[in-house]
Amino acid sequence: MIRRCSDLSMEPRLAIRGGSGPALSGDYFGMGAMDGVLSAGRTVLEPGSSIGEHPHPNTDELYLILEGRGTGILDGERFPVGPGDLFILKAGHSHGLVNDSDAPLAFFGLLTRQTPPAPLSK
Repeated sequence: MIRRCSDLSMEPRLAIRGGSGPALSGDYFGMGAMDGVLSAGRTVLEPGSSIGEHPHPNTDELYLILEGRGTGILDGERFPVGPGDLFILKAGHSHGLVNDSDAPLAFFGLLTRQTPPAPLSK
């Protein structure tokens, strides 16, 4: 299977997860396409836009920055991000992303369900 970025249907979004400003988002695939993956997509935050910091009680997520620069947030801690940077959120924590630059910020996001621990053998 191949999914091309050029074939994505990018949909406008506004104030993602309580953030601010406009964005475009497109899914490469959703639930059922790969075991354990809930969604995989590309999002482009316009300058000044953000994804509000939000918790993930039962899911893990990663953001791979593709282009642009901004500020990542993990459990309230802020840090600069740019092309090639990857930040990972484990279940039970919170994260967000701010495009505080003057150019679009594009990233790949992958959301997975948290695999319960294997039962202890006797």
